[in-house]
Amino acid sequence: MTTPHANPEDLDLYALGALDGEEKQSLEVHLRDCSYCQQQLVAARQRTALVGLAAPPVAPRPQVKAALMDKVRAEKQSAASPTPSSKARKKRWGLRFSFGFGLATAALALATFELAKQDLDRGEQLRQLQAQHAQDAAALQAMGQVTGAPDSAQITLLQQPNGPPGQAHMLYNARMGMGVYSGQIAPAPSGKSYQLWLVPSSGAPVSAGLVDANQQNGAVVVRLSPGLAAKAFAVTLEPQGGRPQPTGPMVLVGAAG
Repeated sequence: MTTPHANPEDLDLYALGALDGEEKQSLEVHLRDCSYCQQQLVAARQRTALVGLAAPPVAPRPQVKAALMDKVRAEKQSAASPTPSSKARKKRWGLRFSFGFGLATAALALATFELAKQDLDRGEQLRQLQAQHAQDAAALQAMGQVTGAPDSAQITLLQQPNGPPGQAHMLYNARMGMGVYSGQIAPAPSGKSYQLWLVPSSGAPVSAGLVDANQQNGAVVVRLSPGLAAKAFAVTLEPQGGRPQPTGPMVLVGAAG
């Protein structure tokens, strides 16, 4: 005669540590010789671990507790003198409810986490767009100020021999110490950056910041010391992050008029 397998609910309760008395002893005796139920117990313990690890605890709403207490009071009234077997059924019902509620809570918490993560991703994208919009707006404002000034100059930066192909334009006003750079050049090698320089009439070049390979659609606003006259502008290839003074080859150069 084949011995029946253990009740799945008993395995869940045992995995939770909520099975006791004769039921616990009987199940443990059965588990010694039943490989199938041993595997089912492993699965039950995995489900229990999932409830604890899948998401942070979420407190149920007060209405849930009130509904549960109403249910308990209703059962007490229907069975004033419950038998031991009915007590066991009530205990199991309460534990099954708790276990099921825990699974539902974990699932809800996971869903909430995924929605929150999506919101964070969308928020990061929005912040990036806002930052790009602010940069473009600042470039347009600076371009308007520099373009409208009669003492502004436009410098074209041309490709140098044996250098990467490209060309750029610099609209610069020395009185304001402000300019707008736009242009395009072949991507820099790995570990390298393009750096823009103002070459003054005398003295060392002054860094005007890093520029991307493609600045055609997103001009860079350059702010330097007011009154700093330029003899030329140049773009050099520098170690990633740039340097205080140029160390690499000039790839684009343009003389100021």
